[in-house]
Amino acid sequence: MVSPADSVSKDDAASRGLRSESRDSLFLLGKMGVEGGVALEAIRIRNLSPTGMMAEAPTQLAVGTAVRVELRNLPMVSGRIVWATDGRMGVAFNSEIDPQKARQPVGVAEDPSPSFIKVSPGRRPGLKLS
Repeated sequence: MVSPADSVSKDDAASRGLRSESRDSLFLLGKMGVEGGVALEAIRIRNLSPTGMMAEAPTQLAVGTAVRVELRNLPMVSGRIVWATDGRMGVAFNSEIDPQKARQPVGVAEDPSPSFIKVSPGRRPGLKLS
């Protein structure tokens, strides 16, 4: 006997709030904008999985809106809004991501200035020592 839950497709499951992927509860910052739009808006990511996320944003978008999301350490990912309520939105990604990469700290960058410009902190450039 097949239960009703077994007969639900993955797209139907996502739209009804049924999830097959595990989610990481976290607090990350990212950016999101409407697909084809110019500006990205700051968002707070509350949970993240390979196939989607829940985000808090100042602007609530309508269900079905195509969006693009910028997460640290990951390339831009496209998706769509699958639910929206009280300043929170669920986004289903068009392709899977690695949520662990988004959690990794951003590396410390080296000083890009050439070594001949670097001056020791105890000496002011251009002054002769007598």
